Amino acid sequence: MPVAEKKVVILKNNFLKYWLPVYIYAGVIFYISSVPGPLPRVGIPFFDKLFHIGEYALFGLLCCRALRNSSPQLLIENFKIFGIIIVILFGILDEYHQAFIPGRDFSIFDIFSDAIGGLIGVFIYGRYNSI
Repeated sequence: MPVAEKKVVILKNNFLKYWLPVYIYAGVIFYISSVPGPLPRVGIPFFDKLFHIGEYALFGLLCCRALRNSSPQLLIENFKIFGIIIVILFGILDEYHQAFIPGRDFSIFDIFSDAIGGLIGVFIYGRYNSI
């Protein structure tokens, strides 16, 4: 197999292994955010904020995993910084999107919860996968 074809196969396998889970999970977050009306109440105080933290911790972990295994050296060396940027921007866009869904709203506290969760996921992945 020629070198060019090997590179295409490797890039395709890397996409499927590392980036596809990021896109699927982002789609799941977007889908959950698209459900009209308020989400069911749970008797635990601040459960929605804890849900945001957990949801975005996994998203941060997946983003870092994908960035750490990408081809440009810039992404590999700075995967934590880019992971944090991606998670925070996605959290902001997700909240903005919710402003247009009936029964949902834009919440700065949810953005903070998303960012905290993303930072936790980035920290956990970075702790065990440093360069």
